[in-house]
Amino acid sequence: MHSKYLIVLFFYIFVFCKSNEKICEGEKCRNGRHSVQYENGERFEGEFFQDVKHGFGTYHYANGDVFEGEYKFGYRDGQGTYFYTNGDRFKGNYVKGKREGFGQYLFADGFILEGIWSQNNLGGKAKIINAKGSLVLEGHWHQNQFVGLRPKAESNDPIEISNPE
Repeated sequence: MHSKYLIVLFFYIFVFCKSNEKICEGEKCRNGRHSVQYENGERFEGEFFQDVKHGFGTYHYANGDVFEGEYKFGYRDGQGTYFYTNGDRFKGNYVKGKREGFGQYLFADGFILEGIWSQNNLGGKAKIINAKGSLVLEGHWHQNQFVGLRPKAESNDPIEISNPE
């Protein structure tokens, strides 16, 4: 029993020490605000810590999408807005690059889908509001699919929402 805890403790110490290693050295190490153009045509303007995106920044993807928000250790992490080339956008919280917590998906036509996201999926109680602010639909969702007005395991008539990420 004790050996199990020693192994876990050893693993924790190893990972913790490994994560604190210096990532970059000298002049090649970006710290502070920088603008970087990548070979694939993508671009990042924002804050770095030891050559890793960390702080507020704007990332321009090659397909025209743009993310503006917080980064932690290279991941979208914290509040941010993802702008899609089709005019849609998502405003909300991110954890390690995925939608997590309360967020709003704003469609280009003015409709708003708001609810709680987990691992990039909408789940639980959520609602759709039209451009005038009137409630269109309120119900329960599971993995980006509308499952009905009451929570149930599955629905015969799912309504799917796209996850363009």
